[in-house]
Amino acid sequence: MTSAGRSWRSVRVTPAVAVAGAAAGAALGTGLLRIPCWFHALTGLDCPFCGGSRALGALLHGDLGAALSVNAFAVVVLLPLAAVTLAAAARWEAGRARRWWPEGARGRRLTLLVVALVVAWWVVRNLPFAPFTGLSAYA
Repeated sequence: MTSAGRSWRSVRVTPAVAVAGAAAGAALGTGLLRIPCWFHALTGLDCPFCGGSRALGALLHGDLGAALSVNAFAVVVLLPLAAVTLAAAARWEAGRARRWWPEGARGRRLTLLVVALVVAWWVVRNLPFAPFTGLSAYA
């Protein structure tokens, strides 16, 4: 159910989240802010997000190939998912949608799909034989 009294001018939180996310991404991508991966430090294996900061940095320099070589999953799945989620949140905040994430069985299936993709990427990029060794963030 949408609220008749709300409009696009009422959207305040979503742009703030987008700006904060972009600022954090820029800080991580440029190396101004460094967050070491505890999973990699403990196991020597890549987590699904290892190399994400370097991928952002490569994208900030316009180098899509380098971004994909460091963390293709972040570039192909996570960034578009973040953009679509922000757009849906803005629609919800403006009263143009009932929810920012699909409800019911559709929402559960979408959530399970995202989790399955994260787990699959986590496993595949850590397989110790070619061609999968090239998917490591530290290759």
